[in-house]
Amino acid sequence: MEKGFLAFSKDNGLIEKGDHILVGVSGGVDSVVLLDILTKLQKKLGVCLSVAHINYGLRKESDRDHKFVKELAERYGLPLFDKKVKLTGSNIEERARDIRYGFFKKVCEKEKMDKIAVAHHKNDLVETFFLNLSRGSGLTGLVSMKPKSGNLIRPLLFTTRKEIESYARENKINFVEDVTNKDLSIKRNLIRHKVIPELEKMNPDFLQVVIREIEDLRGADKVISGITEKYYGKIVKEGKGSASMSTKELAKISLYLQSEVLRKSTRYVKGDLRDISRKNIEDILKLTKVAHGTKKVVLPQGLLVRRIYDKLEIRKEEKSPVQKPKSIRLEMEKEAIFGRWRLFLGKSGVKNTKQSKNLVFLDIQKTPTLRVRCRKAGDRISISQGKTKSLQDVFVDAKIPRDERDSYPVVVSEKDEIVWIPGIRINPNYGLDKNNKYSVSVKATKI
Repeated sequence: MEKGFLAFSKDNGLIEKGDHILVGVSGGVDSVVLLDILTKLQKKLGVCLSVAHINYGLRKESDRDHKFVKELAERYGLPLFDKKVKLTGSNIEERARDIRYGFFKKVCEKEKMDKIAVAHHKNDLVETFFLNLSRGSGLTGLVSMKPKSGNLIRPLLFTTRKEIESYARENKINFVEDVTNKDLSIKRNLIRHKVIPELEKMNPDFLQVVIREIEDLRGADKVISGITEKYYGKIVKEGKGSASMSTKELAKISLYLQSEVLRKSTRYVKGDLRDISRKNIEDILKLTKVAHGTKKVVLPQGLLVRRIYDKLEIRKEEKSPVQKPKSIRLEMEKEAIFGRWRLFLGKSGVKNTKQSKNLVFLDIQKTPTLRVRCRKAGDRISISQGKTKSLQDVFVDAKIPRDERDSYPVVVSEKDEIVWIPGIRINPNYGLDKNNKYSVSVKATKI
């Protein structure tokens, strides 16, 4: 493992003599093994090491993990830079990532460190490939996880999860388990535990095959990026928080290169391409084909694309912050206004139970009191017996725009259990069965 580590680092120019490296350690097996290898090779590499850890407070084990990393840093005699945050709101995984890397960067700058080392390995590389493939990220997105990105290095990309776990066993290295790694409602876990094992049944060497394909794609991306850069410089005019171009000039290049120029323009305005899918790029391309006039497309995270005659402009949409509607109780036979929604709770006989997306019938005995509120951190809805799904994933699957999610109506019981998300999903535990004598109807209409 150590020989492979040294060879990989040398081939990719990851570590130089005299580097001060900040090692991100969660307490899991990957990051603990990374720290162990670096400490063993510290003198040989001629580097200085420090440890960084974020406690998000999301799980009951979070404080345990924090304590473990503190003791680990003390055992190795290394400085620890830690931070405890209270993470709330939507899109927890993405926000946690932003907080983590933001903290690492801040520590690096303040302490004048040279590199940030994280413990991504070959399995992570393949999982990220499939995650990006599923949303249509384009060629650059498929090969986005690289051994080195700026001052961020991934020295374990030469090895697999199995090899890392084997190293931990052989060297009797202790680590902590993250129970959320088995939660299949998290997309990465679904790919890890379900998709890849099935593909490995077809080809036991599947992981290595995909990695070789990624290496080829990375080479192709380098060539195409150079061509894209050439046309981007000729066609696109960068402004303060905006990028604009002539649709006539854009139409002169191939359709594929048009997509790549639009991706690069979007990255310039947004800062990255997270949440930007193939469909988003296709929607912009459609905008370039419309007849003269003013048209627009709204992209995730407040990006606005406008076609004004021959000019196409991408910029951050400027608008006032959304006011979250206050929680209200639904009263029988009375209309309720919740933000941009109108809801009505009515009495209903069991014979009239033809549901639709915006009209549901519920067991009145199970729902004596109903309230409507906005989503909150940790919200989940029952989808079948014993199974739940996070509200974040429900909204993503239903393609609810990001800027509408915080004010979207969520109908809950008196115990604050989600009963119905209008237009999207009903909790089957509150539906009608054969023995129902009475039911109530709830209708929701977008104003």
